[in-house]
Order: sequence, then C-alpha cells, then structure tokens
Amino acid sequence: MNEYPRMTDTPSVSATDTDEYEHLRRKKKETQGTVELAEIVDVWVGTDEVVLRCRFDWATEPTRLSYDLNSDRGIARLERLCETNGLAFEQVDHLEGSLVELQYSGQRWVPTAEAGYEQGQGSIGETFRAELGLLARELAGAPAIVRRGIRRVRALSMTQTIIAVLLVKKLLIVALIAYLVL
Repeated sequence: MNEYPRMTDTPSVSATDTDEYEHLRRKKKETQGTVELAEIVDVWVGTDEVVLRCRFDWATEPTRLSYDLNSDRGIARLERLCETNGLAFEQVDHLEGSLVELQYSGQRWVPTAEAGYEQGQGSIGETFRAELGLLARELAGAPAIVRRGIRRVRALSMTQTIIAVLLVKKLLIVALIAYLVL
C-alpha cells in the first residue's frame, strides 16, 4: 500500500536547502550577458584602491567591485561609473545607497557603464572611445617633446598631412629595401 504525505504535513526546510536554492539561483543569474540591478551598500576609499560592495535582492552575499587608483584604466572606469550616477569622480563615496546595473561578463559582474573598458564587452564605439580616452591620458603624461610633436601634427593642414604621410611611406620603403639589401 502506497503512502502519500498528508496535506497537513508540511515539508521541513533546512538551512542546506536554502543554501542550495540560492546557489542554483546564483548560477542561473551568472550567465554571460545577464544584466541585473544591484544596490551599492558600501564604499571604501583607500590610498591605492576603491572598493564597492553591491548587493542583489536575490543574493545574500555582496559582490565586490575594486578599482586600482594607480591605473589609468581603473580611474577611467570609476569616473564613468560616477558620471552615470550624476556624480563627480571626487564624490565616489556618495555612491553608497545608489542603484547600479551590473552585467555578468563570464567571470565577474561589471557595471554596464564600464562595458567599453572590459575586454569582449561593450560595443565597438564604446570600446574605441574608452581606448581613445586612455591614450589621451597617457599622452598627457608624456614628455614635453612628445606633446609638442603631437601639437604640431594636429596643427598641420590637409595638404601638409598628405605630404607628410607620403614622405613617411617613402622613408619606410627605403629603409625596408636597405634592410633587405644589407
């Protein structure tokens, strides 16, 4: 004779069942390209690093986002995140309590505002603008002779630019021929 559970019997839910449920739910959410809304619950500003802890409404453990303040890329990513929330870079500690869209990149959660700075994420235009901005930062810290050279190149007229390109191409061809002959 088969015994079925009575309707008055309620199954007991243990802590391990809850952990398994949350683990499965997290794995379902952590698929590449998934976008979720999270709340920034804690902002820590150190001398070399800024750490944000974000909490999803479906998870108990917060997600950690860190930004290296010694890296142009880290600073640019943090600036972009602040801009999307209407704050200046220096107001990063005011991000606490705000909501941010995070996208799962395959390995970790990344704010969608920073997609251009992540490899394999963001559109081509976003990535190009991000890399161009980083190049401009690097050139700004370059020696004065490089900056003066760039300033002169930017001041050239269209005709002067075409002539300069032709001269550089001819010099490269002569250098290649000299290398192959010698």
